[in-house]
Amino acid sequence: MATGGGGSRDEDNQYQRQLSEEDIGQQATVLLQRFIVERFEQDCVENAPTLAEIRGTEEESEHDRVWIEVGSLIREIGDALDRDQELQRMIDSVPEESTIDNIIAVAHVIFRDGEINWGRVIGLFYFAYQMCARAMSRFMDENFPEWVNRLISAVVQFLVLKFADWIINRGGWLAIREYFGSPTWIWGTLVCVSALCLLIGIYKLQK
Repeated sequence: MATGGGGSRDEDNQYQRQLSEEDIGQQATVLLQRFIVERFEQDCVENAPTLAEIRGTEEESEHDRVWIEVGSLIREIGDALDRDQELQRMIDSVPEESTIDNIIAVAHVIFRDGEINWGRVIGLFYFAYQMCARAMSRFMDENFPEWVNRLISAVVQFLVLKFADWIINRGGWLAIREYFGSPTWIWGTLVCVSALCLLIGIYKLQK
């Protein structure tokens, strides 16, 4: 008699069927919070806020399970983008005083053609982190977590308004896992799309 195996998938299917735009936004908030904080730690950014400081609580979110499922993939794409020297040069050229409106303007350029894929979405997460890291020097320590939260809210609001239906139809944020088993050329294409879209968005921001 077959046992095990199906339970987790059944739970995922039930979880996905119940998704709403609000769920997509709350999950995106958790993913972006966790990505930014873990990148602060990975890059040894001094005096960076902790997850508890950004959230304003030590309590875990019910949506943290989504990060447990897909966080390693998001980190892997971010690490690959770190190795794109042209992208890093363009990011370094963005003024540290860029406003949140400027950053969201990059998002509008990235998605201007109406096409969406996980590479573009994670590329936006990566750009948001890089702007946070560059912005730290402008803020007193006690004010920076508030600015990070406002940036996260703006990015999430943009994604929900533009693409919540797409994410829901794909099965929610957990659908990012499909790329774990992708052939190497598909993985490479995903990373290239992320980098190219960011390059175009940053270039337009500077014009």
